[in-house]
Amino acid sequence: MLRSALASSAARRFFVAHAQSSLGTGLALLALPLLALDRFGSPMAISAVLLPELLPAVVLGPLVGALIDRVGWRRCAWVAEALRCAGFSVVMIAGSLPVMMVGALLAGIGSAMFSPAALAGLTRVAGVQRRAATLALFGALDDAGTTVGPALGGLLLTLVAPGALLGINAVTYAVSALIIASLPPVAASSDEASAERRRHPRSLLADARAGMREVAARPEVRVLLWSSAGVVLCIGVTSVGEVILARDELGLGGTGLAAMITAGGIGMVLGSLSARFTGAGPWRWRQVYLLGVFAMALELVACSVLRSPVLVVLALAVGGFGNGAALVHDRLLLASSAPESLHGRLFSLQRMCVAGAFATSFVGAGALITALGVRSTLLVAGVGLGLVAFAASFRLRKAWPTPPPATGPSLADALA
Repeated sequence: MLRSALASSAARRFFVAHAQSSLGTGLALLALPLLALDRFGSPMAISAVLLPELLPAVVLGPLVGALIDRVGWRRCAWVAEALRCAGFSVVMIAGSLPVMMVGALLAGIGSAMFSPAALAGLTRVAGVQRRAATLALFGALDDAGTTVGPALGGLLLTLVAPGALLGINAVTYAVSALIIASLPPVAASSDEASAERRRHPRSLLADARAGMREVAARPEVRVLLWSSAGVVLCIGVTSVGEVILARDELGLGGTGLAAMITAGGIGMVLGSLSARFTGAGPWRWRQVYLLGVFAMALELVACSVLRSPVLVVLALAVGGFGNGAALVHDRLLLASSAPESLHGRLFSLQRMCVAGAFATSFVGAGALITALGVRSTLLVAGVGLGLVAFAASFRLRKAWPTPPPATGPSLADALA
């Protein structure tokens, strides 16, 4: 699989850039809330710098997608990395909370642009034959960065302050921007949609509206978007629930919590790489996507009832595997649902839905846990996730039916 994904020198350079910037992102996951708390001494400061990371994807998603499809993925990707570099540089030196929020907002705009741009570019560069391997490697590097980065950051914090980790993160984005800017341009798509836009140019806003209408008009895209949002809405409770489960229910300290998070991260990396076994086409991607969602539902239900820390860690690894597999195969299904000229808007729309669902889940998780307790909240989320997968399965099966089994020629055919 790696040989297929890294077949061209441009792909190898892109993935080198993405690997080191993903590691920097993992460092920022640990350092950003610590820096906000150290400088301003309030939990509200953490929310004040984390929410600007999510809001641009929700608010600017349609415009970002139209921009990617109009000016090209490569240009948008390196600009996005430059914005993230600038944003975290501002956060690192900020002396007041409003300035830190401005830096976080810049970084959020870059994040809202980078992932859709990279996915749109990779689906085009890889082509149909290498798309599964390429998207699997992209997802695996994302997951590895968010797993290894915080662990490495924990070690580095014994030597440096949180601000230094954000400085390292900014450098990784600068390196990524330089590498991506040096990649050779990819020939533009020549399908009917892009040809029509060249004949009748529109404003960016009109292009965004038209593209979003065209994308949303496809039933298979609609079901993938609402099912993905439903998955994130349910699984997002673990962002708060894991900490409370480890501390209050299982009696674990920081080491135990780290083991739980690491187990989920390793599972996600392996799940992302599972695309190497699913080369049969969209109907198989649909099956793996649903199996991944059911695995996440099983994780939530298991964590709500299990009392053994070892079994909880194993459940988190299984859920992480399902998470990684579902994410990659969701992207493969989306990419097969629309022409390449719409992929920027397609993946921006997906990111907008997912970011909105995660923000809602992040805010609502605390209220649910306060009202029901952490185990009951995890149980409700697990059952809800199972219902999402069950409801989506019928529409997904209709969009990508299982092909009939191959049969040999009949006797009448042989005698004809």
